Amino acid sequence: MMKNDFRKASRSGRGFLTIGILLVLTPALAADKSLEGAWELQGGEYVTEDGQTKNYAEMKFNGQKVLADGRFSFTMQSGDKFWASGAGRYEAEEGRYTETLTQRSFAAENGGVYSFRYRVDGDLWRLERWKDGRRVEFEEWKKVRP
Repeated sequence: MMKNDFRKASRSGRGFLTIGILLVLTPALAADKSLEGAWELQGGEYVTEDGQTKNYAEMKFNGQKVLADGRFSFTMQSGDKFWASGAGRYEAEEGRYTETLTQRSFAAENGGVYSFRYRVDGDLWRLERWKDGRRVEFEEWKKVRP
């Protein structure tokens, strides 16, 4: 290889390295940073497979969720009994929040990927998950720590 050819190859290699670094960092840069912190469940509801709506208050649900650097974890109880937990990666951008579970205590739908519409109003975070044109899950969380 000639000296000039080596310099060209070296420069193009740096370009690939730069592109690779940007691809790795892009999800973290695209995340809505207002979601990072600790959250406490305030209420919600979900629709069972047989179409029944279950209200979180009636089920005495309480829970916590922590989001940081594109990762999340949550735990929920019904009264004083364990209900569910999970952890994984999340993305949040332009009103769309998506969790990809890598660990969970329950059977997962859709390969463990759950996508929600969301909005943040002050310290309240509201999420809605839709399936076949019907809202199947709603949650409201209150930020307890930034």
